[in-house]
Amino acid sequence: MAGVMEYRKAADLYHRLKVMSCPCLEGIYLTEPQNMYDLLCTPSAHRLDILEWICTRVYPPLQDQLSSLKESQVDVKVKEMVRLGFELLLCSSDDMDLIKGLASPQKQLSFFGQLMDIIQNPGTLASNLTAQPVSLGTDKTFVNCVRENEELLKDLFTSSQFQTTLYPECTPWPADLKPILLTEEPIHKRTLQSNKDVMSDSLEALQKISSSLQALKEESVFLKSSVPGSDTILQTLRLALTDLYQLIAAFTQVYENEFQDHCGHPTPQLSPSGPLFQSVHRSLSICSKELEAIAQFTETSENISGVVRQREQSKDTWGGSRFTTLSEKIKELKQNYEAFQGSLHE
Repeated sequence: MAGVMEYRKAADLYHRLKVMSCPCLEGIYLTEPQNMYDLLCTPSAHRLDILEWICTRVYPPLQDQLSSLKESQVDVKVKEMVRLGFELLLCSSDDMDLIKGLASPQKQLSFFGQLMDIIQNPGTLASNLTAQPVSLGTDKTFVNCVRENEELLKDLFTSSQFQTTLYPECTPWPADLKPILLTEEPIHKRTLQSNKDVMSDSLEALQKISSSLQALKEESVFLKSSVPGSDTILQTLRLALTDLYQLIAAFTQVYENEFQDHCGHPTPQLSPSGPLFQSVHRSLSICSKELEAIAQFTETSENISGVVRQREQSKDTWGGSRFTTLSEKIKELKQNYEAFQGSLHE
């Protein structure tokens, strides 16, 4: 809903268009500010014609370009007017809604007012945007001033002095880096040494991973195998628990059938300090530690497998410009090293 300020500004712009003898307002006589506001801020073909006339007054060469377009090419007209507004620094390069009348009323009214200010006083806005004070004559429009500024910037950015300033021949290195630069080895030697270091480090890492996997594989086979009658911790624990269960079951049955009628006290609490309970406790402790070790081994095995898969599948530049996996890079380095050794013996 528009406010009083928007109605008042729309009425002012409407009267200014009347004074400028806008041909699009011939035969139109509006007296209510709301009707003037609807004319300038509501999307319509009539509003677009008014804006087109204003743009051609600001930049007359645009009239020939727009008159050559068909009536169905409305989007092309809108893009050309957006381009003019962008060159005049009044809107963004993709502000299509402003030209179509879909933007906010304040933005549309401000855009209309700035364009009409350029028509009625072309020197005012131009003098504010130029890099230095310029005395503009009556025959010099704002668009011409913008064009001149563009040419000045092009000459500046293409000049040899500007390029020399951006890319000086003498790079100002810090004083502490100069001795390092003076004693630095040639690039090809550093590259060869770097490749050898990368290859040796990669081979050493692969050997360590291979040894770890082999050890884990052997332990896994041992854990999975089950030999009947083998004296392991799990079998000892199972036997101890079986004996304990049988003793407790026998004691409970004897107590309930024979001793309970002769005893006036509650069921006795078994002491945990007996030899059998100590043996069971030791077996349980050993089993718990064994299970923790198995869990740690499983987690370590999964982590190592994940690292190996990631290392084998991931691609990196390895100091070059081509992305490749570690195995492919090692093959390439091995071939290069064999070729280099062959060239030395020739």
